[in-house]
Amino acid sequence: MQTIDQRVSDLELALKTAIVFNLNAASVLGRRISAGNPAIAEAIADDLRRLKAEKCDGIDNDLHKSYIDNLILAVTKGA
Repeated sequence: MQTIDQRVSDLELALKTAIVFNLNAASVLGRRISAGNPAIAEAIADDLRRLKAEKCDGIDNDLHKSYIDNLILAVTKGA
């Protein structure tokens, strides 16, 4: 039987893994869609900036905004 600390550690690892996976998957998709087309990359970035302006209840909004910033960089760097 796992201790509470072990279970929390397992949940933290699963959450970190899910966050990294989702950010990486979204980055790959965004780069592939916008490859060689700066207009599409900028349109995706604009949509993400609008998303960044929204406030979500029940989450760390500053952390959410930093994820969006990283995604914008990932999508636009290859365009």
